[in-house]
Amino acid sequence: MLMKSKIPDFCPARWGLIMLQGKMILYVLLGLVIGGCGIIPDSSLSLIGDHEQTARKLMADGRFREAAEEYLRMASRTFPTRAYDYLLAAMGSYLDAGDPDAAETLLAKIDTARWTADQAAYGYLLMARIAVTKQRPEKAFVSLKKIYASDCNRDEIHVPSHLPSHCGPVLPEALWPDFFRTRALAYAALGGNNAFQAVRDRIALDMLLMEAPEIEPNHRAIWSLLSSLSPAFLAHAYIWSPTSRAPLPLRVKTLQGWLTLAGIIKQRTSGKTSPYAQTLSQALASWQKRHPGHPAGRFLLQELVAIVQAQPPAHIALLLPLDGDFSGAAKAIRNGFLSAWLQEDKSSENGKDNRPVITIHNTVGADIPTLYNEVVSAGAEFVVGPLDKPSVALLARLPALSRPTLTLNHVAETPDNGSRTKTIAESDAPLYQFALGPESEAEQVAQRAWRDGHIQAAILTPKTPWGQRMAQAFATTWERLSGAVVDSQRFPDTLEEISISVQKLLANTGHRESDPKHHGIDCILMAAFPREARQLRPQLKFHYAGKVPIYATSHVFSGTVNPVSDQDTNEVIFGDMPWVLQNLEDETALRNVVTATWPKFAPRYLRYYALGIDTYRIIPHLEGLRTGNFESFEGETGELSVDSEGRVNRKLLWARIHQGEPVIFR
Repeated sequence: MLMKSKIPDFCPARWGLIMLQGKMILYVLLGLVIGGCGIIPDSSLSLIGDHEQTARKLMADGRFREAAEEYLRMASRTFPTRAYDYLLAAMGSYLDAGDPDAAETLLAKIDTARWTADQAAYGYLLMARIAVTKQRPEKAFVSLKKIYASDCNRDEIHVPSHLPSHCGPVLPEALWPDFFRTRALAYAALGGNNAFQAVRDRIALDMLLMEAPEIEPNHRAIWSLLSSLSPAFLAHAYIWSPTSRAPLPLRVKTLQGWLTLAGIIKQRTSGKTSPYAQTLSQALASWQKRHPGHPAGRFLLQELVAIVQAQPPAHIALLLPLDGDFSGAAKAIRNGFLSAWLQEDKSSENGKDNRPVITIHNTVGADIPTLYNEVVSAGAEFVVGPLDKPSVALLARLPALSRPTLTLNHVAETPDNGSRTKTIAESDAPLYQFALGPESEAEQVAQRAWRDGHIQAAILTPKTPWGQRMAQAFATTWERLSGAVVDSQRFPDTLEEISISVQKLLANTGHRESDPKHHGIDCILMAAFPREARQLRPQLKFHYAGKVPIYATSHVFSGTVNPVSDQDTNEVIFGDMPWVLQNLEDETALRNVVTATWPKFAPRYLRYYALGIDTYRIIPHLEGLRTGNFESFEGETGELSVDSEGRVNRKLLWARIHQGEPVIFR
């Protein structure tokens, strides 16, 4: 989120006495734009004033990079102490322009030891913003904590009741919104339950925001964060919130309202309850009575009510290639889809079966547009499929769809040939795309390694077209994160050739066998199937690279626990779906029911069963996910979300292989 830098209109070296609510408060003012502070020639002062006015106008017009250049000109025409103020202003402008690299380059040229206390406070905030933008949340917290680092007289510092008590270099109050926003982004980037801390910071931010254009995006950010938390955590967080007979502070009441609303919706989108439950509207109405005037009531509640009152489809058509090369995956998807349908609660208020009618159609040999129109004419209100890319591409090229449709593969992009006259947001019958894309897994693997603090990566993938695509996905993501790809190797099929590929990789990265502590790389990004991975890991250990962390896609694990064979992949970190990892710990899980019912297809197509289950369960939630009102859906294939183009994205679960078995990161 863009954070426009606040620029106080005061001299940085001046302490101002400010009257606030009848009290005299000593207030530190960080002046990034200065008039008449210090002794400089009138001509220079006039020149700086002109640049200052120009910079202000550029900032107001959103021309942040040009504003940064103006601040740099001012820095070159004034004394060192004042120059630091303009350099900091330039850093903030570069960040507003979306260029953290330029801000970081400028920071490297600044002697931070010569900062005044107020310059240090703002400087550390900018350093934190740089780190957050570059997806380094841990580094951001190092900078944010320095704002509290030095001793001070607490009685002389104005700390409003909604701000945390602290002691250290103090930001002017105008910059506290940026502080809370930055810290919230850092907590969110850490992932997991840190989202709760981000929510608390966003609520503190909400109490500081004055302009409507800033308030609604902040509310949506709060909702997004809450939606990423589990129902169990939301319930625990609500219990943890301070309670007493005394009136609760406004921020606590606000937090409890958000937690309760999120809990209601999370039960709806957990994937474990009936997606066609009729009680949600009543729960939302009850929430509104208990929380009058809550910020969520301004826009979010009405949107949620509209979505949940929409009628679910009464007839779903499933289009799959039940013969030929894709038949195994197609039948696993079908079986998972029907398993979810069978598991669903069929009761309703009128005593009738409220589940949709499911019709299944073979796409092999069919003309896809014709088949699509036929199932719609037969009464289908929602269409799932097709599965293979060519068929999906044919459907995507239609000028318009007559029913909402969820394909089971991705096409690279919607053809830019004028055929699709409406965007997904404008269409009454949107096209959604859901697939187990290996390239998206490769992207998440790279992101995970980056979040863990690695910079110098090597890539290992098979010598196949699939391996080439995976290597490209690894490299593109890693370089976008500002990481360095030191080397990339494609390994062939035989053990001898795999050994040669490993030796080449280690030689090209500067690895020294004589010095195991010296590595030219600090991580390896790998796409390999179990048989290959069981050969690669021992080869790396043999060549003294056994301590280099390996991050892999789900393909490294067969889905079936095999401690003897998988000992050779110990310590490999990989991402996979809850269907594979969590269900290993639950003997009563749906996975075991499904695989027992259809044992013929279970091992090879294990993950496609999960795709079928999630495809059925997510249908009632697609619109809410696309608009952002339902931020995520807890599926068997992962935590699911929908982007503005209608693509369903999966967030993987992470595990490490220990003693031949996957152990989930808690």
